[in-house]
Amino acid sequence: MNTIHPQPVIQVRKDKSISRGEFLSLLRTYNCFCEDKKNLQLTYYDNNGKMVLEGLLDISWGVHQPIRLQMNDEKSTPSSRAIQSPDPVTNKRGMTRWGELDNLCNIAEQEEEAEQEVEEQETTQQLVFESSTLKPKRNREPESSNLIRTRSDASLVKMRVKDQAVSAAQKARRHRFSINGHFYNYKTSIFTPTKGFVTTVRINSTLTTQEVIALLLQKFKIENDPNDFALYVVHASEEKKKLKRTAFPLWERLLHGPSRKIVKIFLMDKDAEEISIDVAQYIKFELPVLEAILQKLNEEEEKHIRNTHLRYKVEKTSLIRQLQRRMIVRAETSV
Repeated sequence: MNTIHPQPVIQVRKDKSISRGEFLSLLRTYNCFCEDKKNLQLTYYDNNGKMVLEGLLDISWGVHQPIRLQMNDEKSTPSSRAIQSPDPVTNKRGMTRWGELDNLCNIAEQEEEAEQEVEEQETTQQLVFESSTLKPKRNREPESSNLIRTRSDASLVKMRVKDQAVSAAQKARRHRFSINGHFYNYKTSIFTPTKGFVTTVRINSTLTTQEVIALLLQKFKIENDPNDFALYVVHASEEKKKLKRTAFPLWERLLHGPSRKIVKIFLMDKDAEEISIDVAQYIKFELPVLEAILQKLNEEEEKHIRNTHLRYKVEKTSLIRQLQRRMIVRAETSV
């Protein structure tokens, strides 16, 4: 009987591997740090002898290009007739939730109609009704042979249906999917997320960078091409490094440690500039200090250029002298 043995060495990158003991030590440290937030802890399992991590990966938004939200999702869409004429029995909500319409422009129109109905209802309800007869209060008058007209049951049912439609519309607005509070609106469906806003996506360590990006965009119903974005590892020192398409973000999170104050993973535009550690060490300095450093670097550059020119000039002069001597010796020998 064949038995599957766990990997003694775990490949976390193409150019990096760690032992099983190092992996378990990193995982214990990570989960101890996230002890107060159990949902952020990582788990692992053996998949045919291969170690697989699983858990939530937190990603910060850092894109500059606008993103486009989808008009609808994959949920079933009812007919427009059922939407426009809700039945108080079969369709008690009076309005379907976001994602159940073919065109979200209809949602905006229905919201405007609902707001108008609310205004009309507030105007109608300015009259205070008696709890027993549902008739509007009035001043005591002498008895008359004419009867006061009361509200019919049909009008009360109609008002109840309107109330249900308005409450359903408000509930639908509350439950719509959003990115940092931005709900879909057909007038503002293109926007740029707030920089630094953190979201999470559940993945495992077998997913590559591009697969994680595609999963994140799918979660938020974004139409942009995943190839337009990239994941960057940003350190507290402002060092910024782009993850390769074939890298595994969950392994990178584990290797860089659990502290989000030290290292964060950002979703950025694919052409965002990387910042090396040599440049990052100067970023937090004040402007006068940076100007002095830049002046010093320019002076060193000019000095290095002068020394290089002088060295090549000396080498060139020496080579010319050697050629001249050989030409003189050859001329004397020929004579």
